[in-house]
Order: sequence, then C-alpha cells, then structure tokens
Amino acid sequence: MGTRLQPALTLGEIYGTELLYSPRASPNACAWLPRDEAILDMLTGGQLTILGSMPILCAAGVSSPEALQLLRDAGFQAPTAPCRYRDAADYLRLLSDLSAGRRRIVVQHVHPMSEMAPETCWVPPATLSFVNNKGNLAELVDATHLPARRIMATDRLTAEPSPPNPPLVLKAITEESTGGGIDVLICGTAEELNRAAVYFRACAHVVVEEFIKITRNLCLNYAVTAEGRITYLGCAEQVSDAQGRYHGNWIDAESDAPAVAVEVGVNVVRAGFDRGYWGCVGVDLAVGEDRRVVVFDLNFRLNGSTAALLLAESVRGNLGQPVIRLRSWRGKGTYREMLSAAYTAMGKGLLLPLNSYDPVAGGQPHALPRMAGLIIGGSREEVNEREIEFAALGLET
Repeated sequence: MGTRLQPALTLGEIYGTELLYSPRASPNACAWLPRDEAILDMLTGGQLTILGSMPILCAAGVSSPEALQLLRDAGFQAPTAPCRYRDAADYLRLLSDLSAGRRRIVVQHVHPMSEMAPETCWVPPATLSFVNNKGNLAELVDATHLPARRIMATDRLTAEPSPPNPPLVLKAITEESTGGGIDVLICGTAEELNRAAVYFRACAHVVVEEFIKITRNLCLNYAVTAEGRITYLGCAEQVSDAQGRYHGNWIDAESDAPAVAVEVGVNVVRAGFDRGYWGCVGVDLAVGEDRRVVVFDLNFRLNGSTAALLLAESVRGNLGQPVIRLRSWRGKGTYREMLSAAYTAMGKGLLLPLNSYDPVAGGQPHALPRMAGLIIGGSREEVNEREIEFAALGLET
C-alpha cells in the first residue's frame, strides 16, 4: 500500500521518548483481566501503530517480522526494533533488567512491588491503583454525572433481597487492574446475587450500582501531559453484549459525543492529574433514556479504541471512508492462513489490520492466531456487509 497512515498524536508525543511503554499485565496481578496468556500477549500489540518514537516492550507473538510487515503493508509505521519477551517468565526477567537499569516505564497495569519498584514507574503505583479502582469513582466524577451507587461488603450480598426492576450492576473493588467486563456482573434475582457473592469473594467490598437504560454507550479518550495539558482524542461508541462484555467500537459521525460529555471527561482527566496521574485516559459513559450523561467506568490507561481514534482522521482523509468498525478475530487455522486472509481482505479494501498474534512465535503453539483491525466503509450498513465478507475468509469474532 502506498498510502501512509499517521496518528493524530503519537505515544512518543504524549509520554516522551525517554520512557519505555510496557502494556503487559503482570502474571501475578491479573485476577480481573483475561487469564488466557495468548490474549494477554495479544493485547501488547494494540498500540504498535501509534508509538511514534516511543520504545515498547511487547510479546514476540505480536512483533514477529511477519506481524510487523503486515502493519507496514497496511500503511502504518511499525517499530523497527521492539524489545520482545517470549513468555510471562521472560517478561518478568526483562522488566527486572530494565528496572535495574533505572529505565522509567509506562505500564498499563499495576505490578507487585517485587516485580517493579515504585521509582521505576512513570507515576506512583498507588496513584495508578487509586484512579482505576471502581470504588473511587465518586472521588473523580462530579456527583451529578454518577449513577446511583453504594459500597457493600461482599459477604452481605447474600442478605440482599431480590433486586428490583431494573437489575443491579455489581463491580469489583480492587487495587489490581480490571478489564474486559470480567469485574462486572448484572444481577436480576436473589440467586444471581448469591452467585455474585461467590464470584467476588476475593474482594472485601463491591460496588452496587443502578442499572441504567441507555441510548448510547461511549468511550471518550483523552491525553494529559506531565505539564497538565489535556487533549481530547475523540469518542468511540462501545458495542457490548447483555452482560456488559466488550465487542469493539464504532467510530463515525454517529458516535460523536455531545459537548457536555466531552466537558465531563475533561473534568475527570483534570481530577486524575491533580492526584498525580498523567498519560492516556478513557472515560466510559452512557447517555440515558432521560438524556442524562452518566460516567460508569474510568480507565486511566490506553483503551482498546485509542489507536483507532488516533488513526481515524488519517484513515478517512486518505481512504475516503467515513465509517470505521474496530473488531477482533480468531483464526481457525494457522497464523499464515490468517495472514493470507488478511492480505486478501486488504486487497479488497475491507480491512486495516492494527495487530496480529502468531501463537507459535509467542510460545503458545496450541492457541489460535488472533487479529484486531478496522473494517471501513461508507455507512454502518456497508461495514456490516464487509464484515460478513471478511468472516467468510476464515476468521470469527
């Protein structure tokens, strides 16, 4: 592809090139994240297209020569010499070596102190834990934009009566990272509350929150520099199932956030900065049926939609397609077969790959290959049709 696709802002411009970016979760602090090692490794490739000059520590499975060439062939800049780890043990060894060398590191997820000394982190680990803890939402969001919520001892859930209609939303309160909806349960009966008490038993307390009937589910992305300069990066409409599990995003004119929501997000980012955090931030909020703007989750890190949002303007301008759908897929065969399908889809103008995972290169030969990318088109209807055509090449969501 001759077209060069450039992010509106690179991680090097947000964090600086003297810091190292390490998106891997600690294998010893991921109770509320996907537990599949292949998925955790796959996620380390999500920002390869927006690094700029910032160095990265990522999985070998997402940064093989073939994986990086795929990105270049799609029109993206890809790192030429990423720092690669082979598996979780190798990751911890490299992290220790980098920390011993006094390299300061931007992490997506809090690590135990035994793995990463506080002075190694670009912000204090206690700050990162605080701003991401769902129990602290009220400390960072104005009360007028919060759902009705209370903190409850987990062992008291079994004494809770059957939830009224609509049901309750329960969320883990933890100092560890959370993601993918794994820390959230929707409960509509006493039996479901009992199951939730078992599910959340590792947490002393949980958030009990009202279930909001929404018309829009949005993720607003921001960047704040070490000097406190806040930049709004854009908004992606989140696609979730009935249990709140994430299934990608729409990025188009329909997904633009209302001005009041953007301002709510700016205030959240400023509150996080005042507590010592700087970097990328995702603000998950809903527009209710009553048109109320309600913040229901904060992710003080790069989000699944961050790279797509930073690339959206370049994609639209260079390819003339106004609608973008961010998705992820599993291959049904080998990594090379998945690559063949990707190149076929690219040749048809269906796909812009953002990340791929080779399980053999990643030391997980029995895992399935994976890919994340953008399906583009002139309308949501056309994108849906193109996604079906892409799936027919041998991948599944």
